[in-house]
Amino acid sequence: MRLPNGYGSIVKLSGNRRRPYMVRKTIGYDKNNRQIYSILGYHATRDDALIALAHYNQEDVPVVGITLAKVFQAWFPMHSKLVSESTVESYQNSYNHLLPIMPMPIDKIKYRHIQAIIDKMRSDGLSYSSCKKVRSLVNMLFDYAAINEWCSKSYGHHLQLGTNTPVHPHKPFTRRQINKVWTCGLPEADIVLLLLYTGMRSKELRMLQKKNVNRKQKYFDIVESKTKAGVRIVPIHPRIQPIVDRLLQQDGKYLLGPELSYAQLSTKFNNVMAAIHAKHTTHDCRHTVATLLDAADANPNAVRMILGHAGGNVTDAVYTHKSLPQLRRAIQCLR
Repeated sequence: MRLPNGYGSIVKLSGNRRRPYMVRKTIGYDKNNRQIYSILGYHATRDDALIALAHYNQEDVPVVGITLAKVFQAWFPMHSKLVSESTVESYQNSYNHLLPIMPMPIDKIKYRHIQAIIDKMRSDGLSYSSCKKVRSLVNMLFDYAAINEWCSKSYGHHLQLGTNTPVHPHKPFTRRQINKVWTCGLPEADIVLLLLYTGMRSKELRMLQKKNVNRKQKYFDIVESKTKAGVRIVPIHPRIQPIVDRLLQQDGKYLLGPELSYAQLSTKFNNVMAAIHAKHTTHDCRHTVATLLDAADANPNAVRMILGHAGGNVTDAVYTHKSLPQLRRAIQCLR
């Protein structure tokens, strides 16, 4: 008998087991689009497993002994609608790190259980940022559980993440390196120069469609970004105008032509770095724009809006508005 979609599934495990029928339910997908399962229990017969699965689907969320996995399952569908795709992916990655304690009742999880996971992540060479994302997920799940009175304590704020040592510290391009990009002669240099004269994130550039390039008023309309503040307009710097005009004449709906993955854009970017004998990441271009505009005393609010940063205070976020000419004056501080 085929069970309805989203109902859950029953798997018969191999070997001589006392309770061979495993009941499980999909609670999400990892970055490779593989299902993430919550194990609901093990049973002696398939009929027992079907009864248990039916009870599970008929009840709301069991209050007694609710597992961390079940808390995630209750919390995730609603919360995932409020955040970006990249944030959803980070939740799924953090979930994978927490798999050893996911089957445990949340009110039985102690500080030592979670800290052991963080410690293993650090010993495995994972970054401070990855550990911080796990801690953030733990805090949100325990807060959600506390609101629903499934637990009374949260240990997230006590977790020790270790030293925040950047794995790849960002460093701006030098003027000499920027000049080398202009003269290297590689077609891939267009990508680097677009990043260096706009401050766009690599995904913003990859997803930028030709219809979002305003030719008359000469600005990029960024409609897809990782943050709300990232949805913005960026004036086209005069030095890259010929590049933009040339790319607009090519086939494809995206400014860069065919839709590029992050890996494909990184390969093109690294080809240019090899040609100019430099070691930079795509995000270093964004760091370079911020550094050069600051050094040129560009209006800080205009810089914030060009880069798509959230306002630092209420005045910046609510009362300060910059017109396109003001943004253009700021971007032209780049040389």
